[in-house]
Amino acid sequence: MITRLLRTAAPSSGWLAASLVFRLAGAACGIGLIALPAFWIMSSDVPVRPGIGTVATVLVALALIKALARYLEQYTGHHAAFDLLKAMRLRLLDALLPQAPGVVTHVGAGRLLQVATRDIDRIEVFFAHTIVPTLAGILVPTGAATAIVMIAGPSALLVASVGFLVGTLVVPLIARRTSSQSARDTSRLRTSLTQHITESVVGLLEIRSLRAEAQRLDTMRTLEGSVAHQLRRAGTAFASRTIAGTLWPAFTILGLLALAASGVSDLPGAVASCAIVWAVVPQLESIQRFTRSLPAAVAAAERYFALLERRPAVEDVESTEAVVPAAAPAVRLEAVSVVFPGGDAPVLDKLDQVFPAGAHTALIGPSGAGKSTIARLLVRELDPEEGRVLLGDVDVRSIPLARLRALVTIVEQKATLLSGSVFENLRLGRPELTQGDAWRALRMAHLDREIRALDEGIDTQIGTDGDTLSGGQRQRLALARALARRPRVLVLDEATSHQDPQTQIAIRDAVADVTECTVIVIAHRSDAISGIDNHVVLSKPQ
Repeated sequence: MITRLLRTAAPSSGWLAASLVFRLAGAACGIGLIALPAFWIMSSDVPVRPGIGTVATVLVALALIKALARYLEQYTGHHAAFDLLKAMRLRLLDALLPQAPGVVTHVGAGRLLQVATRDIDRIEVFFAHTIVPTLAGILVPTGAATAIVMIAGPSALLVASVGFLVGTLVVPLIARRTSSQSARDTSRLRTSLTQHITESVVGLLEIRSLRAEAQRLDTMRTLEGSVAHQLRRAGTAFASRTIAGTLWPAFTILGLLALAASGVSDLPGAVASCAIVWAVVPQLESIQRFTRSLPAAVAAAERYFALLERRPAVEDVESTEAVVPAAAPAVRLEAVSVVFPGGDAPVLDKLDQVFPAGAHTALIGPSGAGKSTIARLLVRELDPEEGRVLLGDVDVRSIPLARLRALVTIVEQKATLLSGSVFENLRLGRPELTQGDAWRALRMAHLDREIRALDEGIDTQIGTDGDTLSGGQRQRLALARALARRPRVLVLDEATSHQDPQTQIAIRDAVADVTECTVIVIAHRSDAISGIDNHVVLSKPQ
């Protein structure tokens, strides 16, 4: 996993290397700012030493170089971070698109959101703000040890080296196993908490109607309590490392001063060495941060790579010789069988059915009879275990997914609208849509007059999920958006369910006027299919 993480950051390696160089330069200047005054003060009895003006000039120069190095370190580090964030999120999106929309159902919107935001951010922080300081934490003590042996001798080098080794190797390993397990458990629990909150927000109306608020809150409190427990475990481990990280510099400095007291090292060199050790401490603390962030980064990377490697439910085709009918095609199912993963009985069992070209057909039946499954087959959210689904004479598996989903459009029971204007929502999936075509789609959906009556017309902002519109307006806007795509097949999956009678009539009238495509209306109530002559009745397979 570490190797895969490093490969992920490879495109940003140049910027990270530059950030490391500037950090090392800043660290060297920082050590000089502490060690030089200490050495100068303690060497007052040395016959030849630089004047205070010279020392002050050098210190000012070191301070300016350190400030510039710090700025350049941050600039190059953040450049690498933003490049990495962009690349990782684009790669995730590229991986998820072939899996949509089934990945949302199988993985969960909350878990997807967790990976796309928190997990990727955690991986980015690991590379852009942890790797470079850690490498510096390894390299800086080497340079510091070289300086110590030059000014205080080999005995001081031995004492300082022992301290550096303890700070570099021993302290980060304290409670490492506890920290790693706690990081994994915390990440897993936070993902579950995010999913729970997401589901609660989406299903708020149902939760309130069922008076299940207390039950949902109890579950959330349980998850929060588990997260708090894991954070306490991680905090205890961190406290142990912090105590050890405070003790090793103190004992190292005492050892250096003891060398001076016994005459093994001269006092100026020993004091300057103590200053160097103290200046190195912040660099070694980055190694402790590395040990804290590594388990969390690995856990985040495991979830990220799991989504990248998740195999789509259907395989796309890059090109096809299939000729899709120019007009509204017939939809045919030939001996189609579907069994959901983990299920025993088939949802559809060798179903043969034809939906006539250009006609309106009502698809009715009880829940679980496979009505929505047919809609999913048409857009290849899944493929049948047996049989074929055809548009005209063309198997849908021979049509590239992007082309197929432009030919077949589904309007679902709950319309999903995006924050933005009416026009922006109509252009979703068809960015080249003109205002003329947009008004045509609104007119076909019997919504044009109501949109014209708004203050800004088609440019009116509709708020989050269209909350400035009524339920009927939202559903008809979703229908207009589907019609704006000019599909060959239009599927309305329970599109009038849970709507008031007036809204049902408006949607039904709008659908009745659609003549340019094959229309399939999925419903389980007779009032939703009034006026449709062709009926297909499904029953549950025996």
